[in-house]
This record gives sequence, structure tokens and C-alpha cells, in this order.
Amino acid sequence: MSGTDSHLQVEEEAPASSRRLLEIKQLSSSIGGPMDCACKPETHVQDDEESPSQKRKDIFYWDPKSLRIQTINWGHLFLVEYLEPLSKLVLMLMLVHITYHILVGRFELQKFTTLLFDMVTLEGFALATLLCGYMQYRRAAIYCIENTVFKPPLEWQVSHADVDSLYAVQGCFTEASKDFLKKITAKSATGQRTHLPPNMIESIRTGKPLDKSVNRARSEAELVVFTLVEEVLLKARIRPKDIDVLIINCSLFSPTPSLCAMVSHKFGMRSDIKSYNLSGMGCSANVISIDLAKQLLQNSPGSRALVVSTENITQNLYEGNDKSMLLQNTLFRVGGCAQLLSSRLLDVWKAKYKLLYTGRTQVSDTNSYQCVFEREDAQGHRGIGLSKDIVKVAGTAMKHNFVRLAPHVLPIREQAKTVATQGAISLVLLLKRTGLRFADRLTVPKGYVPNFARGIDHFCIHAGGRAVIEGVQENLRLSERHTLPSKATLHDWGNTSSSSIWYEAEWIERFGGLKAGHRVLQIAFGSGFKCNSAVWLALRVDESKRGVPILPSSGKESRNAAHLIPN
Repeated sequence: MSGTDSHLQVEEEAPASSRRLLEIKQLSSSIGGPMDCACKPETHVQDDEESPSQKRKDIFYWDPKSLRIQTINWGHLFLVEYLEPLSKLVLMLMLVHITYHILVGRFELQKFTTLLFDMVTLEGFALATLLCGYMQYRRAAIYCIENTVFKPPLEWQVSHADVDSLYAVQGCFTEASKDFLKKITAKSATGQRTHLPPNMIESIRTGKPLDKSVNRARSEAELVVFTLVEEVLLKARIRPKDIDVLIINCSLFSPTPSLCAMVSHKFGMRSDIKSYNLSGMGCSANVISIDLAKQLLQNSPGSRALVVSTENITQNLYEGNDKSMLLQNTLFRVGGCAQLLSSRLLDVWKAKYKLLYTGRTQVSDTNSYQCVFEREDAQGHRGIGLSKDIVKVAGTAMKHNFVRLAPHVLPIREQAKTVATQGAISLVLLLKRTGLRFADRLTVPKGYVPNFARGIDHFCIHAGGRAVIEGVQENLRLSERHTLPSKATLHDWGNTSSSSIWYEAEWIERFGGLKAGHRVLQIAFGSGFKCNSAVWLALRVDESKRGVPILPSSGKESRNAAHLIPN
């Protein structure tokens, strides 16, 4: 064998571990770490006897990806650090140049003054200035291209008797608890065709306790969420890869991988999609997701966001006997909704709604914080405890929320009445504090509750229970017509958590006389305690839905409480 062949054989047979060791030594020496000392006993003569071609590869190896990343980083650095000083420098040089020409007599001032006093030029300059200012400070409008709600299979429907049977077969409830649950279910204003997940249906039919495994909970989530995503994308004629932002909220089920990862994997979404999985946010989480999507889309104009809201109750049947925690078993049912949002200007032609306002209120006192609380009872059974003060707490949170909402939806007359009344109350209280004689004869005026129905055409009040709906109706002085969507949703679907406000919007579109130009207000309450609101402007109404129930009637009872509509 020749010397050249022997040299090539040594280069080819050099173990990969030796080359890797050389790379580690070079890296450790560059960062000043202690790797050199640790590697010295392992060094070989062969490392120092590498071929010139191998040395050239180590020294001059060029990674295009690294260069691309460095270029992008320097681009961002230039825009942030150097663009503004550079523009100021260019402007200063222009001023110096003009000043020099004026001093040496080369600047034709007559032409400049003629141009300065030309009205067409001034109007064009003013228009350009206004346009630049508007483009600088305007926020991209947010449109809802399509929305859909989950329609459970017929096999998931349950009556009150089925729900009572579910409690009986668990073997964990006392007779007093079962009587209490039966009584509350009968008064809950839910109908005879709400829906429970498959594991509870199996428990009713087989008489065996619930299977509350993670696999069963994940199966429920997959069926609900996948169906919603498929429907909304199909209706909007949008591909999964066209989605830029994915937001999913589910309060009580937060698996690993997340629900967002589950959807991304199923539909093959882009690797650079921005995904957010929200949990523990309660029944107002949909508005929180909409508000988050709004901010993301406004910061990235021309983007699309998919919002999915659901609640998973497979693992969340309370199996203890604490009355404050038994209430959750009587109201919560299966449901979900999805909305496809966009900040693309061209999407306005096919959008159903335009988002006008989102408002969020978080009340932080101890009573509000603990009125909806997940905990274990004395026997260690996990569940959601509901306080007796929940209606009062919800009213307080709604008051704070509506103070900020009012200027965005109320007409000027209603706002003027509110301000005048509040000013009169403050003035009388001030006079009483001064101790003047005539002040004792003054009566403090009653606070004026503005008529929100003058600025809102339709109300979607979270169907958290009959007491919640009636409490909002009383506080806002709404008519039966305004609360009918909420009562119909509670009757047909039960409390589907954060998705209930979109079942109500669907009911309004089908039975509520929704028209283009109408404003729809969504009000939702959640643990913590939160009150969130959203105002939508109807742009397009699907006329094919008029008078058509979400689920067809099977004869015994009209679906979607259409029979509740006044003649």
C-alpha cells in the first residue's frame, strides 16, 4: 500500500468519538469551562495528527442556517437600535444642506414660498399627515368569520330520571343527598334532553360506577374539540395551515400534551402556530380567549385565530355528600363552541360579526375569591363548592364591568342621565357633610340604572342557572324577551360552561330575529371572581337557519325551547 493510501485509510477509520471529543474540547476552551482538565487523560495522539483536509473542515466549515439566523438577528437589531438615530441623522444632514444653500445664495426662496402657499399642496400635505397618523395609531378590526356549537350524538341525551339513576348506581350518595339532588334537578330549569358524556351514559345503562380514567376524559375532549374544529373550518372554507393562532380553554381538564397540541397533531397545523391552552378560568373563559385573540390579531394584522371553548365533565362528578358541592352535578352538561377570528381586511366580506368591545373584571376580595372553589370535602372527595353569595358576588362584579362597558354602548341621553344622577347624589352627600341647616331636609336621590336595551339589541347571559339569569334580569331591568335566549339555552343544553353564550347567540340567529346591524352583548361569569363581556355587531345572517332548531325534534318535546317563543 502506498503512503497516500495509508494516509486516506487512517483518515477514514478515525473514530467518530475522537472527532466529537475534539469538538467538546474546543467548545469548553472557548467558554473557559473546566472541560479541558477533565478531557486531558482521554486525549489521543491521533487528534493532533488529523489530515489537513479535516482541519480545514473544522476551521472553515460554514453553516448557512447560522448565517441566516445571524442576519435576521442583526436585522431586528438594526430596526430597534439604529433605524431611529439614522433617520434623525439623515434629517439633520438635509437641514444642514438646505441651510448651506441658503447662505451661499443657491436656494430659490421664491419657488419655495410659491409652493408653500399653494392650496392644493397644503391640502395634499394635510391629507397625507392625517393618513399617516391614522395608519400609525389605528388598531386592526377583528371579525368573526364563522362560529359553531357542538351538537352531541342522540345517544348522549338524558332525562331527569336518567340523571337520578346515575346518582343511584354510584353507591356513594346517601338517601338525603339523592333526595336533595333530585329536588335541585327538578327546579334547575334544565330540560329533559340535555347531554352527558359517554362514561356517564354507560354507567346509567350498565349500573356500574363511573370510569373516570384519563383516557375516557381525553376521548370526550377529542370528540368534542375535533368535531368543532372540523365544522368551523369547513363552513369558513379555511385550511388548517391558514390558522396563525390557536386558543383552547377548558377549565377542569388540562392533559399533557395539551389540548392545543392534540388539535395541532390531528389537523397538521403549521409548526410556527401560536397556541395557548387556558385552564381554571371558569365559565367566562370564552370571552377571555376572545380578548386574548383580539390582542394577538391586532398586534399581527392580517392573521387568523381559532378559538375553541369546552368543558370536560368525564372526571368531574362529585361523589361526596356536601350540599354546597352537590350543586355542580345538577347543572353542568356537555357542550362546546368554536369561533374563527380574523384581522384581515378582505375577510370583512364574508364575516358574520365584528367585535366592537371586550371588557374583563376581576374582583379580588376573599368572599368573591372563594365563592366558586375547587376543593376536597371532609372525606377527601374532590368537587366544586358553590357559595350562597354567588348571585350577590356576580352582581357586584357585573356592576364594575358595566361601568366600563356603558360609554361604549349607551346612547348620549342615557349617559347624560347617569352622570347627572351621580352628580346630584354626590352634591347632596357633600351638603349633608357640611352641616348646613337646610341640608338635613334634602333627600339623597336614587341611583339611575341606565337602560342598556337602548344600546343593545340582544343579550346573551351566561346560562349558569336560573338564579343567575334572573339576577341579571333584575339588575339590568330587562324584559322577558331579552332573557329568553339564556333561559332557552339552559332548558335545552344545561350549563355548558363558557360555551353557553354561543349557544345563546345561535338561538338568537335562529329564533331571535337577528338582523344585520344588530348589537349582541355577551355576559359571562367565572370563578375568581370574574365578569367578562363582549359586544358584537352582526354583519351577515344565515337565512337558512331561520326557525330551524339546532337539533331536530323527536316528537315529545320541541328542541331548543322554540315553544317558549311568545306569539
